[in-house]
Amino acid sequence: MARTTIKDIARECGVSLSTVSLVLNNNPRISQSTREKVLAAVQKHQYQPNAFARSLASQSSRALSIVVPHLNHVFADTYFGEIVSGIYEHATELGYKIMLEVADKTFTQSEEYINLMKSKRVDGLLIIGSSIHDEYLFQLEKTEYPYLLVNHYFPGSSMNFISADYVRSAELAAEHLTGYGHRKIGILCGTNTNTATDFRDTFMKSCKAAGLKDDDMVWADGWFTEQGGYEGTQWMLERHPDITAIMAGNDKMAIGALRCLNRQGISVPGKISVMGMDDVPAAEFTTPGLTTIRHDLYQLGQKSVEGMIALFKKERPQVQDILPVDLIQRESTGPAGG
Repeated sequence: MARTTIKDIARECGVSLSTVSLVLNNNPRISQSTREKVLAAVQKHQYQPNAFARSLASQSSRALSIVVPHLNHVFADTYFGEIVSGIYEHATELGYKIMLEVADKTFTQSEEYINLMKSKRVDGLLIIGSSIHDEYLFQLEKTEYPYLLVNHYFPGSSMNFISADYVRSAELAAEHLTGYGHRKIGILCGTNTNTATDFRDTFMKSCKAAGLKDDDMVWADGWFTEQGGYEGTQWMLERHPDITAIMAGNDKMAIGALRCLNRQGISVPGKISVMGMDDVPAAEFTTPGLTTIRHDLYQLGQKSVEGMIALFKKERPQVQDILPVDLIQRESTGPAGG
């Protein structure tokens, strides 16, 4: 049996090919009676539109690409999982498909990120987990193709991005810990993102505004991981046993810090308070519950889809959005000295 084509639908309904196409794309210009007649024929013949042909006609692939870093088990990571879930579910609601790409050497050196958009396989790129070392991103800045950095930015550049407010996060964290009287604070952070650097620098600046000196703060690279948080805490305790609080630049490092302190029999928050950032689902179930700065990662994913589509449709010439954050107080922080 021959496959029904768009020409067959148009002939049966007595309308043009463009009218059928407009109905299938839900264009409001078509009258309700014509729309119902075309859709009835589509259902009768179980017609399946050719998605590729439709994308050429509309200059839209109705697809977005999520680009993630080349890391072990990246898709099992809670941080990436929350953002990707927000992107996927909101994009699906809006009728977009999602493609996943890993930014390995092949992807970047072959400029596949450009080819995806040049060939119209995707309408734009949503880039998660980029770092200061991802120089290929500056190539995107020189093009007119739609892209969006998710939860990262390059200060002073014109790159499109959407991010949680890391400066305000640092201010809230510093206010919270210094308000509890902490005057010797360890900082766990990453060093390969501008957001992490902004957080660390603003946190230290805010602590100094509250009366702390440079020597009252010590920081270690926790690599954004639980293991890094564990080892960074161990390193700080060996060299600065008088710290009374640890501020971690994400919840994973904070969870690693809690485990290290528990292994050493150090009471939290009795002797040392611990604070994280992101408010991943596990933060509520640590022992004690983790005080953290909430970055709504799922919402960040949703908002990035809206920003990406606005760029593609040229509804906005540039996207550089900062999302609000909140302090979530649980049991892992308290007054210095118990």
